[in-house]
Amino acid sequence: MSDNSKKRKKDSDDAPIPKRPRFLGRPPHKIAAPSTTTAYPNGELNVSHFLRAHEYEIRALESAMKVAKKGLTRRAFQDVPRDLRRRTGSHNPQRVPKRLRLQARKEAKEDNTPISKNKSGSGIGKGKKKWLRIQGLENKKKARRKKKVEEPNKVTITNEPVGDKHVVEKDSRKPTKVASKHAEARTKRKKTVKLASPSMLPSRFRRRQLHKTWLPTHVWHAKRATMTPPKEPLWRFSIPLSPIVKGYRLTHRAASLRGAVAWDTSYVATMGLEGVEASVIGLLKALHFTEEVGEDCWQETRRGRKWLAGVRAREGWVYERDSKPLKKIAPITVIWRADQDVTSNRKKAMMRVHPTAFFQLWNEVIRASRVQKPSVTVEDLRFEIGSIEATGPAAAETLRSILTPSSSLEPPADAPQSVWSMLAPVTDVGVLPADALLIFTISDPRLRDPSKTACISQDPDSQVQLSQALADWPIDKTPVASQIFDRNARLAASRTLPSQKSINRRKSAASPGQHPEARTTDPHIPVLIHVSRAQNRWTVLLPWKCVLPVWQCMMRYPVSTGGNPRFGGLKETRQVSYERSMPSFPFDFPGTDAGWTWEVQQREVRQKEWTKKPKGKRIEWTSIDLGNGRKGEVGDPWACDWTELLGKAEREAGSKTLAPSAPYRQLHPNQAARLIAGLLPSTGYSNVPHLFTVKINMVQHGVPTECARIYRLSTTNAELRTKWLSLMPSSSQVRTPKGPAKKDPNPNPNSKSEALTKHLRARTLAAGLLEPKASANGPLKAGSEDYPVVPDQEDLIGFVTTGNYNLAEGMPSAIANIALHKVLEVSGTEAVNKDRHVCIVREAGRTFGSMSEDRAADGQANGVVHTEALLPGALAELIQDTLEDVLHTAIRNTVLSCHRSEKLLRMQSAATQAESLALSNIEPQSQTKANGATAVPTADTTAAKYENGRVFLKGNPLQTTPEIVCPHCKLPRLMYPIMGKGMQKPDLTREYCKKYPFVQEKGHDVYGNPFPTDMAKSKKERELIKQQQKNADKESVGTPGSQDTDMPGGESQGKEIKLNTGGKPASYIPWHTCPRSACKRSILITRFAHHLEKCLGISGRQSSRNAMAKLAGQEGNGTGMGNTPLGSRMGTPAPGSQGDSISISKVKGKGVSPVKKLGDDDEEGENDTPERKKKKKSSYVKKADREKMAKEGGTTLKVKLKANSASRESLKDSDRKMREGSEKPEKRERDEDSAVVDGAPKAKKIKLSLGKGDSGSVPPREDSRASQEAV
Repeated sequence: MSDNSKKRKKDSDDAPIPKRPRFLGRPPHKIAAPSTTTAYPNGELNVSHFLRAHEYEIRALESAMKVAKKGLTRRAFQDVPRDLRRRTGSHNPQRVPKRLRLQARKEAKEDNTPISKNKSGSGIGKGKKKWLRIQGLENKKKARRKKKVEEPNKVTITNEPVGDKHVVEKDSRKPTKVASKHAEARTKRKKTVKLASPSMLPSRFRRRQLHKTWLPTHVWHAKRATMTPPKEPLWRFSIPLSPIVKGYRLTHRAASLRGAVAWDTSYVATMGLEGVEASVIGLLKALHFTEEVGEDCWQETRRGRKWLAGVRAREGWVYERDSKPLKKIAPITVIWRADQDVTSNRKKAMMRVHPTAFFQLWNEVIRASRVQKPSVTVEDLRFEIGSIEATGPAAAETLRSILTPSSSLEPPADAPQSVWSMLAPVTDVGVLPADALLIFTISDPRLRDPSKTACISQDPDSQVQLSQALADWPIDKTPVASQIFDRNARLAASRTLPSQKSINRRKSAASPGQHPEARTTDPHIPVLIHVSRAQNRWTVLLPWKCVLPVWQCMMRYPVSTGGNPRFGGLKETRQVSYERSMPSFPFDFPGTDAGWTWEVQQREVRQKEWTKKPKGKRIEWTSIDLGNGRKGEVGDPWACDWTELLGKAEREAGSKTLAPSAPYRQLHPNQAARLIAGLLPSTGYSNVPHLFTVKINMVQHGVPTECARIYRLSTTNAELRTKWLSLMPSSSQVRTPKGPAKKDPNPNPNSKSEALTKHLRARTLAAGLLEPKASANGPLKAGSEDYPVVPDQEDLIGFVTTGNYNLAEGMPSAIANIALHKVLEVSGTEAVNKDRHVCIVREAGRTFGSMSEDRAADGQANGVVHTEALLPGALAELIQDTLEDVLHTAIRNTVLSCHRSEKLLRMQSAATQAESLALSNIEPQSQTKANGATAVPTADTTAAKYENGRVFLKGNPLQTTPEIVCPHCKLPRLMYPIMGKGMQKPDLTREYCKKYPFVQEKGHDVYGNPFPTDMAKSKKERELIKQQQKNADKESVGTPGSQDTDMPGGESQGKEIKLNTGGKPASYIPWHTCPRSACKRSILITRFAHHLEKCLGISGRQSSRNAMAKLAGQEGNGTGMGNTPLGSRMGTPAPGSQGDSISISKVKGKGVSPVKKLGDDDEEGENDTPERKKKKKSSYVKKADREKMAKEGGTTLKVKLKANSASRESLKDSDRKMREGSEKPEKRERDEDSAVVDGAPKAKKIKLSLGKGDSGSVPPREDSRASQEAV
């Protein structure tokens, strides 16, 4: 009897059970309500007090409403992020995070949902049924012991042969001894080529990896992605296929617009090569590395030298060693290790290849390594080196923030760490050098987790510094050996990696907001970063066990543009390559063994999916009507049946047995284009059929999918061919990437006829007559009655391997493979224009096809469509030739201009030197007249000959004239700047021309003058600086003539000339002269504007007064101040209007106001007070100056004499006479000095000069009571 204890129990009552609500009512929320005693003070209602009193209650009510609303609509498992939700999370609380399990159990209890207890996810009993598990474990132990006794030794043989024998692979997880001598001999012989195996696994994971291997991030991916089936691994790995969350558009945006996409590509196989450089190069040449593409990487080119030096990587195809014609194996990446030990001639290299072609390449490498002399050591590094790939605009920012160099010291400028710190703003891989390598060691990124968003500086200085680093790429100058090649370094990094528990303990011990301090025991993880411009990706190579910590930190990094980096699976890898119009290996290369194996596997998958569908929902392939009496699908409906493209005999042979290897050879698209164009002979390609990859753009409606059939235009039915050509739109109407179809600007030949010339109208009319008439309802639609049928099977030329709607181009497109012999059959006939290759695409199971254009698949990166008129590679050659011509012309013109100008200067210098010598040797006129002969100036130098005003050069002036001489001052010119960039110290014992070369110095102009940096200095400071400069000039050396030639040492001991390197300090601020003729003052440029306002009277109080005075004068109601000069307070009186007692000369005295003149009643006329009072000058003499004057023998003393009234009057008279007699009277002292206080006489100042004979005595005056006082 079945156990119904877990079913929902019904109530014992016989009454009908009412309908159970989905969410049972919860107890009402208790909303806190504080006291409201303050809401009604004095029994009155105050709105502000009322709101403040009920504020807490209102907030509690709102929050309770939100909680209640959320609780009725969302369950516990719905609060989990979408990418972490589980299928059983709705009815199993154990499938939700711990923080939500209590809520999930409560909801399940209220909802009467049964909860599974005492069961694990695998169904093995626990708790009450624990004995079942214990018994099963004991039985397995007994069986294991019995197996060990019967088979003590175990030797596994792989299915991949090496030559005619197999590779022996020991099971490293169970170390056993060899049982037989035959097995022992085989093991010893193959010991050097033993394949790698995963390390010892934990017991809880060991059973799950019997037939496959987990990636380092398997547990992380298993919770968030769809993995390969447990019993159907892919390439012996459990690989994530795609995220659980639908993200086709999100992946497109992250990979092209903003964000980043990352993959754990540790399944990519790595091989290590070690040996003499010539042997390793011979091994790669034996595999025809990059041979068919036309790129000879072994030539002594700049790119080849960098690749062999270990600062660049190289990507290319390898081929089977003895196959003719060449048979492709897979694309690989080869990285050399930089040489650190110059004495050693052994070098290491690394090869990375896709896992589906690993064993095929391994066999070829083993064969080629044994042939080399000395031999090359080959090592399998599959489970020792892992990798992470990232693409997108924020990929560089993410990797830069996570991968922090472990060195605490400041690295040099040319170190990879310094360049790596500047690459965060890089959003396009194309700006970096092609296949560049960055090599350094990093610290554990978990110590800085969670990471903060990188601060990307956008200032011009940082941009210039980044551009300079990208242009120079200083890493090439100092290659660094990568530790990723060293097994000891890899093992040390893996073994010293701390656990997550210890990391958390260190984080909790650190201060808040700070990262844990670094320790000497922290691991130094070796990292090698490869920048692939062809694939537009960043590849990070690091030890296998160090992949998980780096991956977890990358997935949690907050990108500056928002969100986190997305992770991708196998489908996202194909999507990104497809949107860039690049074929992906092995999916789009059926001409290789790896691509053929993938196609055979996918056939079975598609057939199983078709079989699972009910008959009413699956396509009946035999009932498909292709027209003209043709029934059934062409070839295998679930596959790209490449055997249908062969002849009848080969087709029948292929239908019986499915070959394990591809019956085709994969051809490079460039070679296929040359063969089709007739540039290469096709004799060597007729023995074996070839396939080449193309890109298809749909010109009609329809989205191509995988296994779609591709037809050429019919070669046997001309009428059908014409019908298909009639559906082909004109070139102006063809849909282009990222834009709708362009309409013909002149669809009607009669429209805009005025703007067209006669011959253009005739051409348009003829084209319209030749074109077939379009139907009234527009172009024919697919499936209509008159729509043409697809051609016959003989016109089938290929299949679509990847197809969808291309979001990058905004239109459907596909990656397909076409048979070469099918295209060469019709290469002589022109179907349409030469630049457009037309084909017909029909999806499997459809009865009609669509028009499309096929183009070369390679070279269509980022959706860029090239013109088909040019052959692949022709545009690059044309651009290269044009660029070389432009650079050659620019360099040639620059060199010729510099050479010509230099030669002219040397010629002029030679002539100047000869002329100067001739003029110096000419005799004076007195001697010429005495001798009676006319003096003819002549001179002969090594560079020129001067004779009677004419100069004759000797030889090449660039060789005969070592220096340039100024034609004006006849002095040699400096050839190099005297400061800044490119400076050279000149010979200071010589005198040079003042025309120096321009200076390139930061903070200086071209003349060497520093830019003003400080504020203007005061007058005393400027005078002090001038005095210091004068003293320095006196102490410094003078002219060359003042050198002491008698001193030992000659010129080296003589005095040097001081060159003028600018002459102006950094604090120099220029002066400017006032343009007003009455002023002409020199004022600092910083104060010039303020002075100009005051001087011109356009601001201040005086300007308003002048304006008011002029207005009053013009109106006529004043004192007649229309012509009042500036600075006057009233109108100037007419001559004689004030009486005869006041002379005109007194009124017009300098600085005397007429108002004060009129108001002065002094009999003596002491009305010469100046307009502005001058500041009293101090008469204090410093002690040092007094001592100096005493030593010089003369002293000037200032003496104050107090005189009586009589002497005062006499002094006034004499002073008045002196003032009237002189044209420029001296300035008088202030009024305070001459004022009389309490009847005391005024104090006067006189100067007494003491000569040498009379050192200090001053004769007293007899007629005055004087008190002498030195000031």
